[in-house]
Amino acid sequence: MQLLEKIKPLWAGRANLKHRILVVNGHPDPAPERFCSALCDAYEEGARQAGRTVRRLTIGLLNNVEARNAGLEQIGWATQLMVVYPLWLDQPPALLRDLFEENLGRNQRNGYGVSAQPLRLVITMDMPAFLHRAMLQCDIDVKGLARGITLPGFRHQHQDFIGSIASITPEHRSRWLMTMHETGLRAA
Repeated sequence: MQLLEKIKPLWAGRANLKHRILVVNGHPDPAPERFCSALCDAYEEGARQAGRTVRRLTIGLLNNVEARNAGLEQIGWATQLMVVYPLWLDQPPALLRDLFEENLGRNQRNGYGVSAQPLRLVITMDMPAFLHRAMLQCDIDVKGLARGITLPGFRHQHQDFIGSIASITPEHRSRWLMTMHETGLRAA
């Protein structure tokens, strides 16, 4: 029994090693009052309550080479990523896209290909989400729109869309925050 008590601390947290989640706030404005930030907070809280090891990366704070390199290291550390960002001209913000392109380039230079890490995207937009989903399903190409929203370097990409972000009610926002918290609780 004494031996078990001595080695127990060595196992503490071991199960969490396979559940290293990086929550990425992809909004270029790091202000905590942004809805993207609140969505990240809700997911992160749920994942922590579920016993997951969670780190946060805020794209709007990557303002120098050292910070970008630290961001790339965090992407490499994670076993899964949750990325929340606003859709701008049917694309992720340039800072976010550039970081993921840089990560892909780094992986290719090191002899790796596309990452197998699961990636979940939560995309906010001014357009109604049902309309955007319909465009994606119909493969409509309106001036390059609706080609599918992806971040380079990742195969599996689950996408959730939150539309009409500027006009949704406080009750709707609360429901989305609860949904993100529950999603964090179920993070595998």
